[in-house]
This record gives sequence, C-alpha cells and structure tokens, in this order.
Amino acid sequence: MPARSVIIALSFLLWFSFTTFNPLSLASASSEEEPVNDVNGEPIVPGQEYYIMSAVWGADAGGGVKPGRAGDASACAYSVLQESSEKNKGAAVKFHVQGTSTDKIYPGSTALAIEFVEKPDCAESSKWVVAYDGSGSSSSRLVIGGAEDHPDSELVSGVFRIEVFNAIAYKLVFCSKSNVFSSSSGACYDVGVDYKAEGSRNLVVEKQSSGNVFMVAFVKADSDKGQFSII
Repeated sequence: MPARSVIIALSFLLWFSFTTFNPLSLASASSEEEPVNDVNGEPIVPGQEYYIMSAVWGADAGGGVKPGRAGDASACAYSVLQESSEKNKGAAVKFHVQGTSTDKIYPGSTALAIEFVEKPDCAESSKWVVAYDGSGSSSSRLVIGGAEDHPDSELVSGVFRIEVFNAIAYKLVFCSKSNVFSSSSGACYDVGVDYKAEGSRNLVVEKQSSGNVFMVAFVKADSDKGQFSII
C-alpha cells in the first residue's frame, strides 16, 4: 500500500476518535500521479453520488453545495450555492468524464461535467454551467440549466477539472473552450465563493487571480459520517 494511502487510513481512524475529520486524510491529494480521492481515501468513481464539501471548518467556512435561489426569491433555483453552515452537506452531485473513458478521475487532467442528482422542476437541466453577463466583472456565476433559463447571460462552453490545492484540499477549476474570458481558449479559472449582501454564497468562476479559491473535499453520498471538520 502506498505511503499516502497508509496516511489516509490512519488519519481516518483518528477522525473516528475525535468525531471530526482529520486533515491528513487528504494527504493523497499531494501527488498528481494518484487519482482524486474522497474523504475515506477511496478514488472518486464517475457516475456515483458525492457531496462537495468545504475542506475548511469554522464559523464562516460553510458546508456543501446545492442549487438555490440567489437574490429574487421568486426565481428558479438556478444558482450553485454553498450552504452557510458546515453541518449541512448540501445536495449530491455526479461527475461525468468528458471525451474519454476512465473509471477514475485524475487531478489536473480529467475533463468533467458536474450535475446535481436532483433537478429543480423549473430548470432545463441540473448540469453546472457558467453564466457570463458581459458586465466586465472579475467573476461569473456558476448556475444550472440551459440557454432558455438564462436569457440575459451567455453560457460559456467548457469543462471542469479537479486540481490539488494543497496537502489537505482540492479545488475546482473551469476550463473555457471559448475566449469569452480572455484572448485564449482553453485557459482554466478557479472556482471561488462570492458572499452576497443577502447572505447567499454563490459559487463563481474567477476570471482573474484573486486568491478566492473554494477549498473542497468529497464525501460519498451513502457515507454515514456526521459533521465534516477538516481544518
């Protein structure tokens, strides 16, 4: 067994002892030669259900992600939001590998589509997309649905990837297939969290290097774990 896998196993046992998740359980994320793992140290399997959780813990860290309403309470739950409480896992997602066939996801290289398992009735689909409103803002919203759901925005074509952020966390990036964000296509941009005045936490794609990075960990949806505390 690789040394990093031993670290995962030992640290997960420590998690049981303290009822909080130990940061060393994501140590396997430190090598791009290994697949992306969940908090149990098991490779993420495309098509299975997972929660995308915050990899940090604390009063303002927040929890998992979900589709939700941002701003206008009468609108459909198009936005991809982060739960405000670290105790909430949010809504389960599935990862779908794009352009190739593999049973594992590798950091920095595997192109992905992401979708929520449950689709709001008012949305065309539950697939994650990027909505660019042309305002020149430094970030664009992550949403679900299709062009008819977002008539005032341009939906940017591209794929998502999971990258290693540090020894304890991953991050999500969006790699655009167009040059809507910059003069070159194929560039990848960090997914961050935009804290709105009304209290919502919108997931956004940062078009500039701002340090706004959503540090994440992945929890298998049939896991029986309770509170997820990584840092």
